[in-house]
Amino acid sequence: MFDVSGIGSYCLDYLSVVESYPAEDEKMEVNHIEIQGGGNVATALVAVGRLGGKACYQGIIGNDENTNSILNGLKRENVDVSHIKVEEGKNPSAFIIINTKNNSRTILYTKSEVPLFKEENIDVRVIQDSKVLLLDFYHEEASLAASRVAHGKNIPVVIDAESIKPLSSEIMKNATHIVASKSFALEFTGKSSNSVMEEVLKRLSEKVSCPFVCITLGEQGAIGLESQTGRTYFQEAFPVEVADTTGAGDVFHGAFSFFLSRDYSMDAILRYASGCAALACREIGGRKGIPTMNELMEFLNDK
Repeated sequence: MFDVSGIGSYCLDYLSVVESYPAEDEKMEVNHIEIQGGGNVATALVAVGRLGGKACYQGIIGNDENTNSILNGLKRENVDVSHIKVEEGKNPSAFIIINTKNNSRTILYTKSEVPLFKEENIDVRVIQDSKVLLLDFYHEEASLAASRVAHGKNIPVVIDAESIKPLSSEIMKNATHIVASKSFALEFTGKSSNSVMEEVLKRLSEKVSCPFVCITLGEQGAIGLESQTGRTYFQEAFPVEVADTTGAGDVFHGAFSFFLSRDYSMDAILRYASGCAALACREIGGRKGIPTMNELMEFLNDK
């Protein structure tokens, strides 16, 4: 039995820290370049494994020079990779420039020639043997089919809603928990950027008819809404010395899914997920700073 299984994006991140962004056609020396695994669902599942949970990534990856790095990066973190198939094609990569002066990130990525994970590739048994299913919209048809399987078995479905895709609405019909970025929530609801976020949250809940919706707000924390009771949740962001925010949202989704699989209260789920996301920002890259359970508890006990 897996605590969390996931279908969605993965990649290899090349990260570099600069004190100012280079001008066009300029050469710049940097002190450090780091390579880490990345991707929304893949990084979220690493968070599950780091916290002590059993995680499984289901998917297809390409057969290139990065294949072993991607697989080994998941294996080391207690993520089951036995349901990953390797096929001809490339693996996605992202080049991330972290500007410490402006606290900004510039991301260049490629996903051409990446093998597509299709509906017929899904192993239904993995979903049925999971306490929680985590999805994004990267492989839409597979995510839709997987969400229907989980929905039919009353397995909680957590959606990482980051950007709108053609099948997003159909996938979200089968969700029990939608955790959306602020940009997704604003675009999906048609609200302006200066809207009151509680109103955006309410409109999002009305549009998706999901039992629980949440919007992550970065430094402003996160807000959630239970449709049945109408209860609104407010979770602050924990202050830390930020080195890099890459992957913080992915870590939030992974921790959210893990603590949901363990039947924690929603107050606790949001608190622990926020703590994990904050701690992940202490280090460069999306995975290096993800806390263990002991580190998370020690951090939160001081708050």
